[in-house]
Amino acid sequence: MRYVTSKYIILIFALFLSSCSSETETGSDDTMTAEPSAYAVQAANVTIHRDAWGVPHIHGKTDGDAAFGMGYAQAEDNFAQLELGFIMGTGRMAEIIGEEALIADWVVHSFENNELSKRDYDNASPAVKALLDGYAAGINYYMETHPEVERRLLDHIEPWYSLALIRRWYHLGGFLGRLRFTTDERTAAFEALNGGSLEMAQLEIPKYDPEDRKEFGSNSWAANGSKITGEGSYLFINPHLPGFGIGQTYEAHMLSDEGWNMTGYARFGYPLPYIGFNENLGWMSTDNYSNQEDSWIEHFDDPDNPLAYRYGDGTREATEWEGEIKIKGGEVRTVKYRKTHHGAVVAMRDGKFLSGMMARYDEPGWLDQWYNMGKASNIDEFTTAIEPQAMQFGNIMYADDAGNIWYIYNGAVPIRTEGYDYNAALDGSNPETDWQGYHTLQQLPQVKNPVSNMMQNTNTTPFNASMSESDARPEDYPSYMVREGDNARSQNARRILNKYDQFDFETWERESLDTTMIIWQELAPQFAEAYAETSAGNPERAEKLAPVMEMLQAWDGVATLESPEPTILTDWGDIWRGRDTSAEEKMNILEQVVDRLVEDWGTYEVPWGEMNRAQRPPLNEQGNPIFSDDAPSIATVGVPGWTGGSQIAFNNRRDGLKRRYKTGGNSYTAVVHFAGSERTKSRSIHVFGASVDPNSPHNMDQAQMLANKQYKPAWLYLDDVQANAAGSYHPGEE
Repeated sequence: MRYVTSKYIILIFALFLSSCSSETETGSDDTMTAEPSAYAVQAANVTIHRDAWGVPHIHGKTDGDAAFGMGYAQAEDNFAQLELGFIMGTGRMAEIIGEEALIADWVVHSFENNELSKRDYDNASPAVKALLDGYAAGINYYMETHPEVERRLLDHIEPWYSLALIRRWYHLGGFLGRLRFTTDERTAAFEALNGGSLEMAQLEIPKYDPEDRKEFGSNSWAANGSKITGEGSYLFINPHLPGFGIGQTYEAHMLSDEGWNMTGYARFGYPLPYIGFNENLGWMSTDNYSNQEDSWIEHFDDPDNPLAYRYGDGTREATEWEGEIKIKGGEVRTVKYRKTHHGAVVAMRDGKFLSGMMARYDEPGWLDQWYNMGKASNIDEFTTAIEPQAMQFGNIMYADDAGNIWYIYNGAVPIRTEGYDYNAALDGSNPETDWQGYHTLQQLPQVKNPVSNMMQNTNTTPFNASMSESDARPEDYPSYMVREGDNARSQNARRILNKYDQFDFETWERESLDTTMIIWQELAPQFAEAYAETSAGNPERAEKLAPVMEMLQAWDGVATLESPEPTILTDWGDIWRGRDTSAEEKMNILEQVVDRLVEDWGTYEVPWGEMNRAQRPPLNEQGNPIFSDDAPSIATVGVPGWTGGSQIAFNNRRDGLKRRYKTGGNSYTAVVHFAGSERTKSRSIHVFGASVDPNSPHNMDQAQMLANKQYKPAWLYLDDVQANAAGSYHPGEE
C-alpha cells in the first residue's frame, strides 16, 4: 500500500480550497473555469497611469469605465476621506461621532437629501447613470481587493451617494450657511418639534463668509487677442479651498475611447473633475454671492391645528413626518421633520419657526451639467451645457482654442418682487415674497470677448470683470441679484493684468503665483499717519516701535520666505480684520503683535517662511488636522486672501502653537494655453500631493514646488500620458 506524504496532502487541500472560491465557476464535469467578478471584468477595461507626482491619468474603454478608475484611484489615495464624505453627505455622522452630530444629520434629513438623490439616480440619463455606477463599483472593488483598509461605517457604496454628497456640500453647507441659522437656532427648532432638551454642543454646518469673501474664495483670469502671444487664449485656474476634510481637492485626468478627455480637480466622492480643461476649452469657477437662497418666518398660530401656518388671507398645511437617526453606540432616535411650501423648517428665532430653501435644490442635473461642460468642444456646446443652470454657486471664467473668453455671473437666481430685504428672513405669510421662477442664463451679468482682451474675477462684483466698457452695468439688473463688492485679490489681479501690454505664457505662469500683499499699499500711509500721532502723544511707544516702522516703511509689499514683514502684517490683520480703527488702535495692535512675536520667538523679525508652514498631520475623528510645531513641515510663501496675492494660504494662528499652518488656499492651481491649431499647453500644482499616505513619496512632494512658485506638467494627451507614466496598472493589479 502506498502512502501519500503530508506535502501532497497540503497541496491537494490547497487545490480543493481554490476550487471553492467565491468566484463563479462554469464548465463540464471534466473542466472547471473560474470567472472573475463583475468588478474585475470592468477593472480590465481601465488603465490607471500614474505620473511622476502620482497624479492618476485614468483611461477606460467607456466613460463609465473611466469613472470606475476614478473611484478606485480616489480610494487608493484617501479612502478615509472618501468614506467620511459619504457618511456626512447621507446624514450619518451621528453614527460615528455621537449625539454631537445629531442636529447636522437632522438638517440633512429635513431637506430629504437622500430621497431626492435616490430619485435623481433612478431617473438619470444612461450616460450619467453609467458614471455613477462605474464610480461606485470602482470604490467597492477597492474595498473588495483591500480588506485590510479600515472602514468606519460603510461596507458598500451606493451609486446615489455622490449625488447626496454634492447636495450636502453645496446646498446644505454653502447656501444654507448664508442664511446664518446658528447652531442655537437649529437646536431650538429641533427641540420644539421633538420635545426635550439638547444640552450637548453641536457640530456647525460648514459656512461661507457672507460678508466679503476675504478668505474662502478663488481667483480666475483669462486673456486673448492682442493681450497674449500665440493663438487662442490663456486661462488661470486658482481655487482657494480647504486642504482637509470634505472640501479638499483631488487632481485627476479622465480619458476614454468614447472621446472623453477632461483633466482638473474633483473632490473625494465626485466621479469626475468638475473644474479644469480638455483639449479645446476650459473653465474656472469662483464662488459668487448671488442671492440664491431665502428664509421665511412661518406663523404657526392655530393651537387646534399645529401644522397650519398663515399664508395670504388664509392658511396652508405644513407636512410633518417621522424618521430615525442612528447614534453611535447603537441607539436609534425617532425624530420629527417639518416643511412648508417654502422649504424645510430647520431654525427657530424669537419663538418663530424659520424655513429655508436654496435655488434648484429639489431639482436634478448638477452632475449632468459638469459632465456636459467637460465633454463640450466649443463655445456653442459649452453654452448648451450650462443653459439648464443646474450648477449653482459660481461665476464661470471660460476660455477656448478658438480665442473666445467669457465670464458669466453664473447661477439660478430666483425672480423676486422688488422692495423686500432678501438678505433677511422674510414674512412667510406674504405671498409676494415667494419665488417666481428663475432668471435665464442670458439675464445674468456677463461679458464675452471684451475690448480689453482680458478678464478677472476673485469672488467680486461682475461689473468690472474686463476692466473695460464691455462690462455689464449694475443698473441693468435687479437689486437683489448681485451682492459683491471689491477685494484685495481683485485689486492685485487688475494690477497684474494691466502691468503687461502682452503676456507670453511664461509670464502668465510666473505672475499666477504672485505673493504681493497689495493691501499694504492702502495700509502703509495709514501706518505712517498713525505713527506720527503716536510720536507726538506717546513718545515711549513710538521709540519702541521705531525700528519696526522703519522696516515696514521700506517694504515693497511682496511676501518672500525670508521677509519678516508678512509675519507682522498678518498677525496685525488677525486683530484688525478690516475694522475702522483709530490711529491709536492701529499702533496698539502693532505693539501687541511685536510683544507676542518677541515672547514666542525672541525677536519680531520672524521670517515669513519660519512662521508660515505647510503640514499634513494626523486627523481627528471629524477629519480635522492636528497640527504640531514639533512635527515636520515645509516653509510656504502663500499669503492670506484678505491681503491680495495669487498664491493664497489660509493660516490662522492656533492656541498652543507658535507657527501658522496652512488649512487651505491654493488647492489645485493650473495655467493653460489653448493654442489654436497647436496642442494645448498646461501646467498644474496641488497644495500637498496626490496621496494622503504619510509614507507615500507623493504625500507632500508638490507642496515644496508650490512654495518655490513652481508648476509641474499637466499631461493632457494620451501619448504624453503614456510616455511620462511612472507606472501603469489595471485596478486591482497595482
